[in-house]
Amino acid sequence: PGGGPSTRRASLESDGIMSWYDCHSHQIGDQTMMFALPADAAVRAERSLREFVQTLTKTFADLPIGLAIFDRQRHLQLFNPALIDLTGLPTGFLTARPTLFDLLDQLRESRMVPEPKDFRSWRQHMNNLESAAATGHHVETWSLPGGQTYRVTGRPHPDGAVAFLFEDITSEISLTRKFRADLSLGENVIDGLDDGLAAFSSSGQILMTNQSYRQIWGGGATTLAEALSDWEGRVENGPGFAALRARLTAGSETSRDTGLITGPDGALLDWRVTRIGGARQLLRF
Repeated sequence: PGGGPSTRRASLESDGIMSWYDCHSHQIGDQTMMFALPADAAVRAERSLREFVQTLTKTFADLPIGLAIFDRQRHLQLFNPALIDLTGLPTGFLTARPTLFDLLDQLRESRMVPEPKDFRSWRQHMNNLESAAATGHHVETWSLPGGQTYRVTGRPHPDGAVAFLFEDITSEISLTRKFRADLSLGENVIDGLDDGLAAFSSSGQILMTNQSYRQIWGGGATTLAEALSDWEGRVENGPGFAALRARLTAGSETSRDTGLITGPDGALLDWRVTRIGGARQLLRF
C-alpha cells in the first residue's frame, strides 16, 4: 500500500459459492491496517443496475424516436441509435458524454435546429428549453432549414435528470397541411354554389352551411330546432313550410322531399332534402 488509504473489491469462492468483499487498506505510521467488509449486496445491486440499463438500451434501440437522457449536471448518459439517425451527430461525440449545451451547439452548427436570429437569442432559447424541460413536460416544434420538422419533447426525470425526445414529424405536418388545403378547397367550392346548403346531423346539429345559405338566413342557428324557429319567424307559415318541417323533423317515408316556401325577402324558394351518410340530412334552397 502507498501513503494513503486504498480500497479494492475481491471475491472469494467457497463450496461453489462466490462471495464479494470490499478490502480496505490504511497506512498508520509505519503500520498498515487492513480489513474487509461484505459487498455481496452492492455487487447484486450493481449487477441489477447494469442489466436494467442493458434492457433499457435494447428497448430504446428499436424506437424510431431519438432519445437523449442527461444527468443533473446535464451530461449525456444514455442515447439510442435513432438519435444518431435523426441528428447526424457522430457516435464518438455522443459516447464522450457531452453536455446538453454542447450537444445543442453541435446541432446548431449542423443546421439541425431552427435558424437562430443571433447567438444571444439562441442561447437564451436553449436556456429556456432546458429550464422548461427540467420543471415539467415541454414540447417544441422545430422547422429545420432543410425542410424537415421535428417535435422536441423534454421531460424531467428523478434526481434532477432530464430526457429529450426527438421525433421526425415531417410527414405528419405535410399530411395535415394537405388535409387543410383540401378542406379549404372544398369549403370554397361549396361557398361558390348558388344554392343555399345546410347539413344536419342525426341529432339535429348543424354540421355546415355555405355562403348562399347564410346570405338568405344568416348564420346564428346551430341546431335544427333553432333554424326552424328562425325560418318560422321570417316566412309565411303555409303548406310548403309545414312540409319542410315534417320532412326535417319526422323524416318519414310519407314526407315529401321537395317543396316551395316564400323566403325572407318575399322571393319564392324551392327546397329539397336528401339523405346523406350516417343518417345525416342535406337541405338545399
